[in-house]
Amino acid sequence: MVGVRNAQARTHTTWQFHPGDYLVVAIFICTTVVMMYAVLESPTSLLLGWAGDNIQYVYAAGWIAEALRTGASPFVDPRINPPEGLALTATDVPYLGYMVVAPLTWIFGPVFGYNAHLALAHFLSGLCAYLWVHRLTGSRTGGLVAGLAFMLAPFRHAHSYGHPQIVSTYPLPLFFWALDASLRSQPDRKALAGLAGATFLLGAASQYYLVIGLLCGLVYALLTFVTRRLNPLRGAWLAAPAVLIGALFAATPYLMIAQEGTYNTYTTEKTRMWSASPMNFIVPYHLHPLWGTLVEQLRPETLWVEKTLYVGLVPGVLALVALRTFERRFVWVGTGLFAFILALGTDLHTGNIPLQPDRPIWLPAYYLHQLPIIGLMRVWARFGVVTILFVALLAGVGAAQLTHRSKEASRFGDHTLKHRRSLLLAPLIILLVALDLSPIYRTTDRITLAPRPIDIWLAQQPGDFIIGFEPVIDDKINYYIYSVRRPDSWEANVRIHASGAYAIRLSGFQRALTRLSRQCFRSTIARPGDTLSAAGKTYV
Repeated sequence: MVGVRNAQARTHTTWQFHPGDYLVVAIFICTTVVMMYAVLESPTSLLLGWAGDNIQYVYAAGWIAEALRTGASPFVDPRINPPEGLALTATDVPYLGYMVVAPLTWIFGPVFGYNAHLALAHFLSGLCAYLWVHRLTGSRTGGLVAGLAFMLAPFRHAHSYGHPQIVSTYPLPLFFWALDASLRSQPDRKALAGLAGATFLLGAASQYYLVIGLLCGLVYALLTFVTRRLNPLRGAWLAAPAVLIGALFAATPYLMIAQEGTYNTYTTEKTRMWSASPMNFIVPYHLHPLWGTLVEQLRPETLWVEKTLYVGLVPGVLALVALRTFERRFVWVGTGLFAFILALGTDLHTGNIPLQPDRPIWLPAYYLHQLPIIGLMRVWARFGVVTILFVALLAGVGAAQLTHRSKEASRFGDHTLKHRRSLLLAPLIILLVALDLSPIYRTTDRITLAPRPIDIWLAQQPGDFIIGFEPVIDDKINYYIYSVRRPDSWEANVRIHASGAYAIRLSGFQRALTRLSRQCFRSTIARPGDTLSAAGKTYV
């Protein structure tokens, strides 16, 4: 264990890549390819999941890239709901990631940009966890185990069905790493700048993660002060303004529209159903190729996209190994437990049903929900990603300790036999983690996103015009409005993104057509079977 402890002393030295690190990077790249295999057949048109939120985020990837190319605001699309425009930050959007992949979006289209962002998030999540554990332990095996355990977490695959901002987990290890480095008696400017930057990355990836990071980071800091017996007044307090600066910069696009009444606080009834069960953390993924079918039969989970929180059996056992001597074990375990408690939501649930529907015993999340900003959060189960992260990190430390002991033992006694064991132990641990959290799934849903006949027809029409659909057909309208490349477009009845002044809120389709006629719309495009006699217009 001397080697691991000595490696921990090098936490704040300058990072340099070595040949072994390039091999690790290659492993992460190959793993990313496997995780994205379902769309590799046609990454310019295939999407993971079903038609829904993923299409909205394809649209967001397309507009942000278009805005960067034309010099427009990436946060407001003036083509939708003119003259007000559509604020993309009315929902949680990974705007920085979409800016990074914008060149690929320009060349290959928004679907490719969306998929490229998912792939980048997979790769960076594994790499960032690897870098931190490698820095702490000096073990590439430990770092690789931590990176794979975090990267392959079923939580991340489940959200790849339509929540790219939640898949963007890579800032989480960076944030806690930077926070850990800043909680010293005299943190240097580099450490504080790194903390501000990591906080910005966290909020630019997901506002959910910004709130989750701030709450869990506070607990991390308090536990660090207690276990290291630090006096926060002697310099460590500087971490607070660094976090605040990064958080404000990341939240600026959201704060700019907050005064318009865009965001609404969720009621307890709307958030209660998104409380996780303790079983969600220990039940394997129902899409696992070997035992997934059995898991689905024994414990079906209808809300699995949000409530898949399996930490892994192998990572869990390795994490227990790390608890014996690892210096940060109390801080990491305490922060992970805090996130676990918040993931349980407002009150205890089992099978998505409250244990006490009428007289619940409220958990801490219920009281936090009464606070400003936190009341905007709907899905408490997402706090579980922090628990998953620290189990993965501890698993990496445990793997480092096991392989280090094996190497130390090979220096004495029967060199040949014990040296062979030490050489086999590292790949065996890695293979067990990969088997437990398999990136190959028994089934994968996907859809093909391509222009519909109506979109092709619109693209062929001369001149500039405003288009609208009533009733709203589906989420594809956002993507197709972008794909036809019209300078102006209008979407009826946008309940979230548009204000009441520019959205038609009528009870019947015929009344909507009458309103369109009064607003001098020159034609109405209808689906087969719609009644059109009220408007008195020319229909296509």
